[in-house]
Amino acid sequence: MKSYSVSFNKRSRLNRIPAITDEPAAQLYPLEADGLTERLATSLMIQNDFFPCFDWTFPPPLLNKSEPPASVDELFMHPSVNPEAFSLYLHSPFCRSLCNFCYYTIIPGRGIEKAERYVDYLLREMEMYADIMREKKCESVYFGGGTPTFLDDHLLIRLFEGINKYFNLTDDAEISIESSPGTLPRKKIELLTSLGINRLSYGIQTLDEELLAGMNRHYSVDEAIRELDVALELVGNVNVDTMYGFENEPDNALLGTLQTFYDIGIPSLSIYSLDRQRDNRDKTSGLPPKDESYEDKIRIFAEADHFLFQKGYRQLLQNVYAIPGKASYRHQVRRWDNLTLVALGVAAQGYAPRTPYQNYPAIKSYYKAIDEGRLPIVTVDHLSAEMELIREVASQLRFTQIDLESIQRKYGVDLDVVFADLIHSLIELGYLKRELNTLRMTDKAAYYNNIIPMLFAPDAFSQQLLGLPEEYLETFPVPSVMVQVGCTQSAPIEVRLRE
Repeated sequence: MKSYSVSFNKRSRLNRIPAITDEPAAQLYPLEADGLTERLATSLMIQNDFFPCFDWTFPPPLLNKSEPPASVDELFMHPSVNPEAFSLYLHSPFCRSLCNFCYYTIIPGRGIEKAERYVDYLLREMEMYADIMREKKCESVYFGGGTPTFLDDHLLIRLFEGINKYFNLTDDAEISIESSPGTLPRKKIELLTSLGINRLSYGIQTLDEELLAGMNRHYSVDEAIRELDVALELVGNVNVDTMYGFENEPDNALLGTLQTFYDIGIPSLSIYSLDRQRDNRDKTSGLPPKDESYEDKIRIFAEADHFLFQKGYRQLLQNVYAIPGKASYRHQVRRWDNLTLVALGVAAQGYAPRTPYQNYPAIKSYYKAIDEGRLPIVTVDHLSAEMELIREVASQLRFTQIDLESIQRKYGVDLDVVFADLIHSLIELGYLKRELNTLRMTDKAAYYNNIIPMLFAPDAFSQQLLGLPEEYLETFPVPSVMVQVGCTQSAPIEVRLRE
């Protein structure tokens, strides 16, 4: 078998994009409402590839073949379903060390010496977007990495001066920055607050130094707790990233970590599953990853979810929990509303109306494009209005919940009509539940939570999947289930955007 992408919905794991023929020989199984429940039950009897998958994306990067736009105007050629607002993402690739669970574009250690030049280019990239964003309001800024707080103070000052110069931030804009242990002395946190940063995300993963040493992370837990105490004092809106699924991890390791952070007053917590597939150690099999700890991870995550609910946290995203009134995560929640996201920096991923895009992952190519006066975009997806709608529907179901009334207001589409039989069958099988005018996946759906949202893809998209190589369809869980289930639309999708 050829070597293809080892995950259907994860851009981070693309090895090779399988070719899709223009005219598949087979036809998708037609919708038969009476038999849909049985077909779903049969097709979903398959082990998912991994759990949980937090960088899941729709549409899958599998179909990403379009050339970059010639200009900013071309990138923003379509009207936005959120025309007045946008958000901003900046990527800093610099880190003290490279963790072996990390798949982001990183320049570790002494690579920080390149940061001055990199910031110069970030500012030049900001200027490229300034005119087209001038009349719009930036409601959130997210500075990720890498470890942005690894940057020298004068570089952080330059970047935030640039943000305020080129973009129009709302008075209540949520401004987040990522950090890690050992990069946050009190003076640094005081600087961040003076720059307007009002949300801090702290990547600590676990309080077991021995476990993290195996991931090439080395820090003092005592120092980290001291940094967090100051961050809580000066910023308040602090999120801590936690992780589970380490080798030789005690059964109660995650709950112990969460208890400690609750005790010291952390108002927001993210939970990630250690995903060793990011090591990409087996490049020869061409098979999708199979997580041997799959069922254990579902159990551990469910226990953590219950623990946090009992402590007063509420779920913002599938893996992000916050105490109401004490923490927020507007940026990520709004990401699934098809809000425009201007992405700056190497490998950054953004969203223009009906156009997901990604910057060059290689820093030399990124610099070269900007030197030539071009947006440093390597590739884009061109979405139809129908696919943009389903981008929001599938992503909302995957990470939060679908607000049926909101979808109808924005797109003029009644999902209870378009997917009447699918919704009925998934509720009957216990995978979906309706709460007033919302739909969300149940705990039972955890085993298939990377697949079920994909069943809301347009039938035309599922038909395209039949053009994938036969061995791909036989092996990979998500497209395999989709083509086995067949058509899921009960009525056509006719998108009508608000004036």
